[in-house]
This record gives sequence, C-alpha cells and structure tokens, in this order.
Amino acid sequence: MINAIIDLYTKADIEGLSSKLLRSSRWQQHHFTAMGALQAQPLWLSFLAQYGVSECVSHTHSVGAERETLQLVLQPKKLKNPVRLTFVIKHNGTFIKSVKCVVDTLSLANNEYVNTTVNNSSVIPKLPKSDPIIVSDLDNQLHPTTFHATPSAICELPSHTARTLDNWWQIWQTNNLAQFETLYTPSATAVLAGNTQPQPISTLLDCHLDFTQSLSRRYAQLETVEYDSTQNQATLCWTLDGSFNVKNVRVRQQIISVISISDNQITHEVMQFDTLALNQQFAL
Repeated sequence: MINAIIDLYTKADIEGLSSKLLRSSRWQQHHFTAMGALQAQPLWLSFLAQYGVSECVSHTHSVGAERETLQLVLQPKKLKNPVRLTFVIKHNGTFIKSVKCVVDTLSLANNEYVNTTVNNSSVIPKLPKSDPIIVSDLDNQLHPTTFHATPSAICELPSHTARTLDNWWQIWQTNNLAQFETLYTPSATAVLAGNTQPQPISTLLDCHLDFTQSLSRRYAQLETVEYDSTQNQATLCWTLDGSFNVKNVRVRQQIISVISISDNQITHEVMQFDTLALNQQFAL
C-alpha cells in the first residue's frame, strides 16, 4: 500500500494504486471524499498535471493497530520548493478501506514554477468541490457534564504515553498553554502547514494563538488515534471547530498531528491541515 502511494507521485503509476481501491474505498483529500478509484483518479491526475512527477525527498512510515501513517516530502519537477503530504491509511493487506490525505496547500500557494515567468497564483492547486457540511455550535455551558474524549479513551496506550498524549490534548481542548513548558523537550521541533523544515516549538504556540484570534467558540474533537510502539509515535486525526470572526461563519478545520515521544516528553510534532480547502469550503 505504501509503495503504491509513493509510486503514484514518483512514477505516475495510476494503475498500481487504482488496483488497491474498491468501489467502497474512501479517499479523503481537500475536504472532499472520493469513493473508489474512478472518483479518486481526478485528484491524483490534477496534482500530476499541475506539478509534474515528483522526487521523494523523504518519507516516514508508522504502523498503528488499525491504520498506518505515511508522511511524504516531495519535490515536484515543475516547482522550486518541496511540498509535504500526510496520509492515514486503513487497509486489510490487499485493498485500501480508507485514506485521509492532507496536502499542504499553503506551501503550494507560496511556491513557484521552475524556469517560468508564470504568475505564482497559478501554482494554487485546483481543488474539488468540498463535501457539504454544517458545523454545530457546541456551548459547553449548556452541557457542563458532557464527556470530552481524550486520546487514552479511544486508543490503548502505555500508561506513560497515555498521560503525555492526554496532557497534549489539553493544549487544544482546554487551552492549557502551560503544557508547552513541561510537555516538550527544550530542543523539540515542529513542522506546520506552509513549511517542510522543522521549526522551534515556539512556532506551534504561535499557531495556537493565531487560531484563538481567528476563531471564537472553539471546540477540538478527536476522530482517530493510532500508536506505533516500536517508534513511540502517535498519529491523531482531529478537528477544530470555531466561528471565523471576520465573517461570523462556523467552520471546521481537519488536522493530522504526528507526535514523537521520548522519555515521556514530545521531541517532534508534525501538524498538517489544508488551508486552501478550508477557505474554499466555507468561502473565507
């Protein structure tokens, strides 16, 4: 499965990946859900047509109980700078059941074509029409006893890892920003949307604060949690709901966080979300 996805971008092997999808397989990308290869192929072909076949600069792979995580840093032949793609894959060994793919569209929008004077705006990816969605407005004051899921509640984890991930989740669910001081190692790094290189962990705090300024009445909710015990690495798919202050519209940002842990502290975190898909889905 992993090689089929890599070959799609490095060899334009459409047939190889298509053969792994059933008609009931879900491929989610750019906030759009494609069912089966026939609906997923236009997403793949659009990327190849705009940016060309890519060289794989780096890739990391982790295996959880139900899903695998693949992180690719690709250097498309038509672009000057690389772009990151993150996949969370569920399969049965023969066929893919579902894929959640997050393309760093912000790094695409900030990119440039090689050997051309074409305006940079043309680098912005051609996005499909997003899935229709109505984001509910959860008022915690109206539901004071509601249980809010934590990583350890939905995934079997070693006790120390469970404590670390639950504390990490409090940063986003309850704005416990003091966790940045104790939860991360002094040399911890983060990779956020718009960058392929590790940055100081302070950039993650800045990202959180940016969300607090642009979104009011925020609510973070977990979707899936996978843990690779051999690498001590967790992958969390989650959403951040909020009211976009400028337009007063309720939005939902889909996020994948990949967290590396050592001695009960976080050493590296990748946080990926599709900025342009969010802007299109909610007309921001």
